[in-house]
Amino acid sequence: MNRPAFRWDGKPFYFLFVLICSTLGSGILTGCGGSEPAPVTSQPAPQPTTPAPVTPPPQVAQNTQSTPVKEPAKQEDGRKMIDGIPYDVWFDNPLAVAGNQQAVSPVALPGNTVAATPTSTPSATEMKTADSQPASAAGGVDWKTIIPMPVLDSLVKDIRNRLTKNMQSVGTYNTSYLELPTFTSTLAALAGIATEHPDDIGWKKNAKYLRDLAAGISSKQLMRGAKSYREIQVPYEQMIVIMNGSLPAGVPDSEDKKPLSDVASMGDLMKRIDIASKWLKSNVGNADALKSEKEKVIEEAHLLAAVAKVITTEGYGYVDDKGFLGHANPMMEASLQMVEAAKADNFPEFDKGLTRVYKACTECHSEYKE
Repeated sequence: MNRPAFRWDGKPFYFLFVLICSTLGSGILTGCGGSEPAPVTSQPAPQPTTPAPVTPPPQVAQNTQSTPVKEPAKQEDGRKMIDGIPYDVWFDNPLAVAGNQQAVSPVALPGNTVAATPTSTPSATEMKTADSQPASAAGGVDWKTIIPMPVLDSLVKDIRNRLTKNMQSVGTYNTSYLELPTFTSTLAALAGIATEHPDDIGWKKNAKYLRDLAAGISSKQLMRGAKSYREIQVPYEQMIVIMNGSLPAGVPDSEDKKPLSDVASMGDLMKRIDIASKWLKSNVGNADALKSEKEKVIEEAHLLAAVAKVITTEGYGYVDDKGFLGHANPMMEASLQMVEAAKADNFPEFDKGLTRVYKACTECHSEYKE
């Protein structure tokens, strides 16, 4: 009788042994990592990429060539200089930068119109030397030549239009309050000139009130917000009434004559010079531009002449300073030279006058500062 074969769960033992070996062999062949590693190939060619956009170079003003902006250098004493001109003279954006012939952005001026071309003024070549000052027959300043009344009135209207826009609301005031003193000081100076001017204008009889109201706004420490806006709203509205030819009720009394230095700060007037000079430089770069902007050129050049004269009057501290007068008086003469050149459509002569203005300003800034 044969001995029965050993069985486990109904299967012969040797069959179970073969099954186990077969399973172990399969595990050894596949390995612990699973699938076979990918074959090593050469480095793939770089994929084309889209280059990052290149920032375009900054645009320069019309009729100028691109020039690198000069960083202020420091001398041994620590003062910042630009081509030997002090960087920190008189106001934050000194005219000396423009005097280096760097490109400047076009400057928009308030108002789009100007009074008719004023009556003929003497040629700049007939003006006297730097130490001389144009004077009327009565011994005062010849304001009629320096700034004819139609031009003065047009400048006053430009400021009125600007103030009307800036004082529409607290919001418009907040966006412009830092520049207001520049224009209210200029208005005070123009109104002061009007009180001494030989010619008449509709609001001249009330010019002294306009002068003092504008000076009052300039003297305030203006700040953002409704409180500061309300502080100047009433005097602003009174000025508008005066510039329209009437005298509003409640205006404080004013002296008939007052030194211009008491109503217009030199710093604010310098900023207005900067605005006018930059506008002339950036917008009147050729003969065609001079013809198309003739009336505005005449207006701004007369303003430069007037401010140059104002800052040499009593109270500013330079009336006896020959060095200062040696810069201010040539600037006034050069401004009147530009007036004559604009009337004659003579761009080369205009350009010479503008160059003289820059020369006078930059040389003055290198010697005098607040």
